[in-house]
Amino acid sequence: MPSTVVSALSSRLLRALAMALVCVAIATAASARGQRIALVIGNGNYQQPDLPKLANPTNDAEDIARALRGFGFEVIERKNQTLEGMNQAIAEFGSKIGGSEAALFYYAGHGIQVKNQNYLIPVNARIESEASVPYQGVNLNQVLDEMDNGKSGANIVMLDACRNNPITGKFRSGQTRGLASPGSAPKGTVIVYATDPGNVASDGSGRNGLFTAGLLTAFKGKDLTLDGVLTAASAEVEKASGQTQTPYVNGPKTLQKNFHFQVTVEPGRGEIEKTFWTSIERSNDAADFEAYLQKYPNGSYKALAENRLKKLRADQRAPAATPPAAPPHAGFAAGSSSAFDGRWAVTLVCEDVGEGGKVAKGYTYNFFSDVKEGRLTAQKGETGTPGSLTWVGVIKADGSAEINSSGLTANPDYAVGHARPSSPYSYRMRGTFTPTSGKATRIELRPCEATFFKN
Repeated sequence: MPSTVVSALSSRLLRALAMALVCVAIATAASARGQRIALVIGNGNYQQPDLPKLANPTNDAEDIARALRGFGFEVIERKNQTLEGMNQAIAEFGSKIGGSEAALFYYAGHGIQVKNQNYLIPVNARIESEASVPYQGVNLNQVLDEMDNGKSGANIVMLDACRNNPITGKFRSGQTRGLASPGSAPKGTVIVYATDPGNVASDGSGRNGLFTAGLLTAFKGKDLTLDGVLTAASAEVEKASGQTQTPYVNGPKTLQKNFHFQVTVEPGRGEIEKTFWTSIERSNDAADFEAYLQKYPNGSYKALAENRLKKLRADQRAPAATPPAAPPHAGFAAGSSSAFDGRWAVTLVCEDVGEGGKVAKGYTYNFFSDVKEGRLTAQKGETGTPGSLTWVGVIKADGSAEINSSGLTANPDYAVGHARPSSPYSYRMRGTFTPTSGKATRIELRPCEATFFKN
């Protein structure tokens, strides 16, 4: 094989490999930045006679886990954990939070302070003396160390564990009520107790403890900043306890005001179908409507799709005046668009844009598209999930291209109008291609440009 050919192939392979590595790195980093991870533990079925069983913690864990999933958290939910089980859950939590947007730890159950250290008590703990607590319980610092190593954007610790030490007679140290004040914590950490350090929290007479009940009520409020949630929860606790219990909050006020519990709504099948249809309804490519009917054979827009497909096919069969032939682009097969077939590396850049006084931040995506017989398709992310993007388009023999884009928003900061996560959107792009490169621009709403390089 001539050295020039080998050199060209090597260059192409290296470029494809570099682009693939860049795409993987960017996708991994973006994925981690958008993740919110929570570990939720509720211990109530204690096995030692000196540790009373608690009715509410398993309910508390179930309800908090459900609420956090509604806010887009990936939740590790554990109930009635042994010492081994708690250590395994914390290790799993630590393995997932690296570089994440937020890491949240919630615990309901017995908690004991010994020499200004806070210990969360597993259900199989056998505490014979003060000296046995570090071996039978889980030091809260173990969780904080995992958070420190994870370097999440925000760390939140919520403890409904400030119950009275039930085995104080076996302890020599002075303070045994409730939990101790937190010591040093990782930067960007907010720690919340059900009540002030050294005081005792109520387990509650209903389904949930007073503190957890207050949180669940606050999660349904209008102000879903962390500060707003904690303020509303505190008011609920004080009211329910007759002003005898006030939650304790320690951590940066700026983080409390800036962190939001975002409501995420999973799009239903009808919403996804509507997004698909909106992206193709003005298309002049019969293949788009064939794809819709194949995916939704009994869809809401079936009749419209069939009528549109019938008309496009009739137009294709109808004789038409032949315009003067334009000289084909060098390298193009006249009357054919197969010259563009293959895999293309895509970089999509969308600029900042303002609307209604709100600025949507710009972003850059890197992914791949495939072209077969002039039909372009691309998929970023899994269809139907926040942040996903689907392209369907056509490249004509002269190199002109039209692309229909549809997807679901993720982070509101990057969405026009700050649309909430999972909001459907669609737009069109037009561009031109040569056999080795291409460029397309968005023709609606915000400036976006896609560049293509053939692998």
